[in-house]
Amino acid sequence: MTEAVDASPRGFNGLPTWARIGLIALAAILVALIAIVAVRLATRVPTIPFGTTAVADLRPGSCLAEAQPDLEAYTVIPCGGEHPQQVFATADLELDANTYALVDTALATFGDEVCSRYLEYRLFLRAGLETRQYTAYAIAVPDAATYAAGSTEALCALAPANGGTITGDAYRPMP
Repeated sequence: MTEAVDASPRGFNGLPTWARIGLIALAAILVALIAIVAVRLATRVPTIPFGTTAVADLRPGSCLAEAQPDLEAYTVIPCGGEHPQQVFATADLELDANTYALVDTALATFGDEVCSRYLEYRLFLRAGLETRQYTAYAIAVPDAATYAAGSTEALCALAPANGGTITGDAYRPMP
């Protein structure tokens, strides 16, 4: 007479029911977390439209085809190619009204200083960026009437100190 050998299932089917439910729940949670992180990353940095863009509509990360700092509109191009400057931050230039009234260029000077500090500390810029090779300045600085109406933001642009071009993306969004 032969005896029947009881072969218990192996692998996932060999686990107790509570363990199988736990593993399925853990896998579902991991998939959900990965999906949440992917959605956050995708929506965190807005897309940058290419082509002619008004200075008021520029966004940090925009690579510009023009080297001039005082235009009303710029041509936004892909950052993978050479470009003379890149917008890398928004600077809040809120000054005391008395300070702004002292000199007409106070806001532009203050904007340039804020942008220079951003460059110095590599805020909104790649960690390995060699800051001595670049200069930062404010563009889209509001005029007196716009400032009085409450618009206190300017954009910071990055350009090579020697007047050359930038290749690649220097912008890094802050968390």
